[in-house]
Amino acid sequence: PQVCDAQEQESRAMTKPLVEHRSESTIAEVRISDEPVESSPGSLVCRSAHGPLLPTSAAPRTLRRLWLLLGTVAVFFLLGADSNSQLNTHAAAIASPRATTGSTTPETAQGRLIDLSGLSEERSITMNRSVPLSIGIVSVGMLTLFAALMVILYNGHVSAREQVNAGWAQVENVYQRRLDLVPLLVDAVQTYTDHEHETLVTLTQARANAIQVSGAIGDTPKTVEEIKAIETAQGKVESALARLFAVVENYPQLKASRNYLSLQDQIEGTENRVTMERRHFNEFSRRYNTRLQTFPGNIVAQMMGFEAKPYFQAETKALKGLDDPFGRHEG
Repeated sequence: PQVCDAQEQESRAMTKPLVEHRSESTIAEVRISDEPVESSPGSLVCRSAHGPLLPTSAAPRTLRRLWLLLGTVAVFFLLGADSNSQLNTHAAAIASPRATTGSTTPETAQGRLIDLSGLSEERSITMNRSVPLSIGIVSVGMLTLFAALMVILYNGHVSAREQVNAGWAQVENVYQRRLDLVPLLVDAVQTYTDHEHETLVTLTQARANAIQVSGAIGDTPKTVEEIKAIETAQGKVESALARLFAVVENYPQLKASRNYLSLQDQIEGTENRVTMERRHFNEFSRRYNTRLQTFPGNIVAQMMGFEAKPYFQAETKALKGLDDPFGRHEG
């Protein structure tokens, strides 16, 4: 028993340092695990802060793409080589001499003769088939282009013509506005003047004549005579209004009337609009007529029956009475 106790004490003395060492290492590991994760140099957060977590795969991807491109090129190359070999085999089969019976001639002993009659015949057949097909494709393409050009030109002529019609509609609108103001102006003047009956009658008749002329012509005037008739009727209205305004200068009470002043301002504004709309109509007509006269629009215009539009022109009497300030016509 004493020997056993001595051996047991000796074994305990030898294992005690090992146990203490293991406990110290365990405590150190626990302390390390208790520290913040960011402080550990081997932690995931620290690695992500200092650099990427995993190595980039840009280089392997580039290599894979390069190998894929090379493989595709190789496949196409092999396909081209195979098709070329097949064509060569077919040409050799056509060019090979037909098998003949009998003894060998001196020509075959010297060399093999190649008969190209079959190849030339096949080429001639292919050419005879391809030429009409090419001519047909070119003809269809040219007809398609010509039809597209015709459609574009026709639509352009229609658009320009409708623009002219819209411009004339604006002119008629302004004319009608002025004619609508005439009865109101006559009523306002009649209230203050009893001795200007002739002037008022002239203005009323001019208005009625203008309405009649516009109704007789109807839509956009197609000739210069029609547009001159409209201008003559509207010119009479303008002259009657100018005469009435001159007469009103002799009536201070009428000039002070708010109703008359309002009508006068509206008529003056209408006159300005008439001038502006006439200018716009002339511009639209000029563009339309230019399209009808230039090539290739003139061909479509003649085929489809498009006609030129007239312009507003200054009256000759409006230019009379103007003296030359430089006296160039004297003497």
